[in-house]
Amino acid sequence: MTDKLKLLIVDDEAANLEKLKRTFVDDFEVYEARSGPDALELLQQIPVSAVITDQRMPGMTGVELLCKSLEVRENIVRIVLTGYTETDDLMDSINQGHVHRYITKPWDPTSLREVVLGELERWELEQEQDRLAKKLGAVNDRLERENLKLRHEVELLQDSPRRLIHRSYAMRELLQSLDRVVPTDSTVLMQGETGTGKELLARYVHERSPRRDEPFVPVNCGAVPSDLVESAFFGHRKGAFTGATDSRKGYFELSHGGTIFLDEIGEASLALQVKLLRVLQEGEIYPVGAEASIKVDVRVIASTNRNLSQQVEEGEFRQDLFYRLNVFAVFVPPLRGRREDVEVLSKFFVKRFCERLNRPLLAFDPTTLRMLREYDWPGNVRELENEIERIVILADPDQPILPSKLSDRVRVKGGTENSRGPLKEKLAAVERELILDALRVHGNNKSRAADALQVSRQTIIAKLKQYGLR
Repeated sequence: MTDKLKLLIVDDEAANLEKLKRTFVDDFEVYEARSGPDALELLQQIPVSAVITDQRMPGMTGVELLCKSLEVRENIVRIVLTGYTETDDLMDSINQGHVHRYITKPWDPTSLREVVLGELERWELEQEQDRLAKKLGAVNDRLERENLKLRHEVELLQDSPRRLIHRSYAMRELLQSLDRVVPTDSTVLMQGETGTGKELLARYVHERSPRRDEPFVPVNCGAVPSDLVESAFFGHRKGAFTGATDSRKGYFELSHGGTIFLDEIGEASLALQVKLLRVLQEGEIYPVGAEASIKVDVRVIASTNRNLSQQVEEGEFRQDLFYRLNVFAVFVPPLRGRREDVEVLSKFFVKRFCERLNRPLLAFDPTTLRMLREYDWPGNVRELENEIERIVILADPDQPILPSKLSDRVRVKGGTENSRGPLKEKLAAVERELILDALRVHGNNKSRAADALQVSRQTIIAKLKQYGLR
């Protein structure tokens, strides 16, 4: 068995074939053809590394043969033998990559042999580079998927307590509903206000599903620049556009086997909606610059804070895509609709931020908790989390978290607008709590408390008397 490279020589004259064969037989396993069609038939059967052909042949020229050979074996060295008067006709073919080299007649056997060996050496180097590039690309793809998986696992470790923290009936009912869809591959549509935790609930579904060991890829549909949308979601091939120096996988291909979370799907452009519909219907994507589609196995979970039905009526969202997404729809209630969760979430966030900031664990004053519960939280859980982080930064060590540490909007609205009773009583309750907080913070020193509240010491004394406080 030989380990020589295979060479195909093509010429309609037997004498020329014999001369070429003598030139290369020591270095190659040589195959012969007397015409272009015969050469193409051999190319389909034999994995040759190079083709040397005469230019002038009846029926099919050498350049025509080499052009057609690209359809059969693309990655081979292609050399044409030609007369001086024919060189101008070869330039286009050389520029288009159909021909690697042309050798003018009459050719010297030794020089021709050196040229062919040099071209094959270059070709082998390019093949090795391509092989290494593909191997590196495969490694990068694997590392990217593993990175996604590891990032998902880290996020689970960080967020899983918060994901399960709830006390309200509304959240228990929602989780019970999601538990029914967890084992399936059905598309889930989560609707609700911004900040209610829709992505956390999507992760809840993924980490309990049979796809838990595969990637979870969250994508904000409104955050991807319009000119990069197609490449970002579906990937692209090398050279597909200016700047595409290598092939890249899109979000759907990275999600293969796992779950993609399409956050804020209501902000997707109509052009993107058409392509998303195809993925949901056919389970295939078309990377930019690719000649064929790629099958993907992805579970889709989408979320929106918009009214998709209304968007459909207004022509801003495709009806067929809405039906595809609306297979299993759930509504995530706002925090003001599940006030029982405010206290447990607040205590969790306090513990979390105390650990992050390396501070002793803080406790809430009962009045502070009441104000937190009674505030409406238009930004939902996200706003509550930010508020608690601020509180932990401002809180005094070894002191309970007093209402004075709350943001003005929380302290005022949580202490008045949601409380019962006439306005005068509500304002009096807030004033009373602020005075008590100031006195607690400053060790019952009335002068310091008065300075903190920017009133006189006499005012503090009068208010204490008014409210029956000692």
